[in-house]
Amino acid sequence: MAENKQIKLHEIVVPTSPLPVWYFIFNTDNGVPKYVAPHWHRGIELSFTLNGAITDFIIAGKHFSTKAGQILVVNTQVIHSVNSTLNKNGKTLSIIFPFDYVANLYPEINYQEIDINYPEKLNNDQKLAYSNLQGLLTQFYWLASSTQPLKNLKMQQIVDEVLLLLLERFTKEKPPESEMGQRKVYVINRLQFITQYVNNHYQEKLTLDSIAKKCNVSKEYLSRFFKKQMEITVDTYINNVRAQRASFELKNTSHNLTQIAMNNGFSGVRTMNRAFDKLYGKTASQIKRNFKN
Repeated sequence: MAENKQIKLHEIVVPTSPLPVWYFIFNTDNGVPKYVAPHWHRGIELSFTLNGAITDFIIAGKHFSTKAGQILVVNTQVIHSVNSTLNKNGKTLSIIFPFDYVANLYPEINYQEIDINYPEKLNNDQKLAYSNLQGLLTQFYWLASSTQPLKNLKMQQIVDEVLLLLLERFTKEKPPESEMGQRKVYVINRLQFITQYVNNHYQEKLTLDSIAKKCNVSKEYLSRFFKKQMEITVDTYINNVRAQRASFELKNTSHNLTQIAMNNGFSGVRTMNRAFDKLYGKTASQIKRNFKN
């Protein structure tokens, strides 16, 4: 299974050695909702729901609810986030193909995008390919947690087959920026800058004013712009990013709550607990106690 490479998905995607892709398996854990703050990256991301459901996967402002067997793809540099409640057996697999890796094998991807997120719109050939993808991704999931000596070679083979099917059966021409409209390009670029800045500096003191200065806009404008485009306030977004990172540290280290709060930009345990409660419905203290039981 991947290590903690999920921490900065908006940056360069570091492959899970020895494979050329990054992958991670998300499992339900103590009934805590899974949240991934809005972010973006150059890599092409595939999400496969094995069991359970993703209740809210937001891709470029569009909301998706998945069920077992469903595949979602996030194309390069598209802002996306997850707010998901899974059942006790919930499992999802994420694979990110580094964009340069794909483009070196298939340069046409610079002018195309993968269109697979609406299964009801697929033609018969695509439905067959979709079924093949489901089988391949299920095999990948079980191999990832196995100890058989040839697992990496088999996983590499599956990665190549999955990528081939995606590119061969599900690509379409990307609309040129002129058709997207200057306004949409401007919005995407500004959101990418803000989300990247917060994800890079969440451990520091961040305010609406300091971020607005980085964007060369007033804090009033930034507040309205971000709330309209992301459906949350800048302060909530900052706290969600911090809580997400703190949650990972809480589950994967022996650090105490004060250390975790300080490491992730919170002023103290009390403010961290408030952020956890709003995001996960449980305080960091309660979650930590659950892990001890």
